[in-house]
Amino acid sequence: MKDFLLKALPLLGGAAGFFLAYENYNIETEYFTIASQKIPKSFDGFKILHLSDFHNKNFGFKNKYLYNKIHELKPDIVLMTGDMVSREDRDFSPFYALAKEMAARYPVYYTVGNHELDLSDEELTEMFCRLRGYGVNILNNEKIILERGEDAIELYGMWFGLRFYKDENGSYRRHIEFDCDEMARLLGRKMSKNYAIMMAHNPMPFKIYADWGADLVFSGHVHGGVIRLGKLGGLLSPGRCFFPKYYGGEYSIGDKKMIVSRGIGGIRLFNRPNLVLVQLKHKS
Repeated sequence: MKDFLLKALPLLGGAAGFFLAYENYNIETEYFTIASQKIPKSFDGFKILHLSDFHNKNFGFKNKYLYNKIHELKPDIVLMTGDMVSREDRDFSPFYALAKEMAARYPVYYTVGNHELDLSDEELTEMFCRLRGYGVNILNNEKIILERGEDAIELYGMWFGLRFYKDENGSYRRHIEFDCDEMARLLGRKMSKNYAIMMAHNPMPFKIYADWGADLVFSGHVHGGVIRLGKLGGLLSPGRCFFPKYYGGEYSIGDKKMIVSRGIGGIRLFNRPNLVLVQLKHKS
């Protein structure tokens, strides 16, 4: 029996290694359709690719595998909702290459996550300069109007400070709660009746976003809970809590919707790297 186990160990190790490689590098695409009477007819069929939590990851030679997966989807725009690099990174080449590849083909919109906020001012300034040089639109608590013919929808890029993630001592349990007043301070009050899409890295304040007036929110941050446990959902959030409420997929508060990407980078189990494609539909 002992000899059998010794012979079996390399095979088991190889199988485990293959499985982990599959779980961490085989990209899964999720498709969603969002219908609303507020979506103009000219935006019916409009395709939005959502990328989040890339964390400077490489998927093989020059990330061609990732690029090809994205190009097959033929999106109209690409949204990047933060943590595209990690705070400990000093070489942002994989992210820069991704941004350059995307911006050469599609309108790209980007807002930062908590990892970018942990970079130095010099690093973040240099990153923004590089991205703008590629043609990436950086939305720092501001909006842009997306137009088709005479119709328009609004796209907001919002981020809030690290104090809303953790306190000054690094504790995730004693952070300041994000609220409606802070939301209004960052973006003002929503006055128009246009359909409003919001990019916001952290999904946890979904009700605040919805109450403010966001019709469709794109978020990430939670990495799908790192380990997915079937109907129990994701196991762990970056805020050090188990079974986070918003870990991946589609969520609703009334007629307001939120799509949470499970992210691309990081270590994961039963939770493959996640591309999200959302198609808008005009509802008569």
